[in-house]
Amino acid sequence: MKQKELADRYEVTPQRIGQIRKKICDEDDYCKKTRTLTPEGVAKIEEYFTMQDDKIIKPNFVRVQVISPCPNPLFFFCKLLDGVKRKVIVAIPNTHRGCFKTGHVFKAQVIEKRGEPFYRHELLYKREQQRI
Repeated sequence: MKQKELADRYEVTPQRIGQIRKKICDEDDYCKKTRTLTPEGVAKIEEYFTMQDDKIIKPNFVRVQVISPCPNPLFFFCKLLDGVKRKVIVAIPNTHRGCFKTGHVFKAQVIEKRGEPFYRHELLYKREQQRI
């Protein structure tokens, strides 16, 4: 089976499948000549997806609304619109500092850091995925 077929099944990129393959599969599980995975390799990757809760694959996004800028220009005070309405600090990309006005609504990713929720703009998540 090609990595692309497996990637389409799990809604990830073929490169991500290649990274997982290199991490958990043996050399016998991948034929370099035909660039296909053996049934044993496919089984190992499927087991990885069922056992491993990879947070990069299924990111958690919430809608937020800009309240005001923070003293640090790379962060904004925002109000959560999904779930409990409260004030949070959201990291934004440096290229979008001047684009946000009070009342602007956008999606932010929620990440757990040291047991605390950390919020960042959706564009920062997309840029990180392009680097992987």
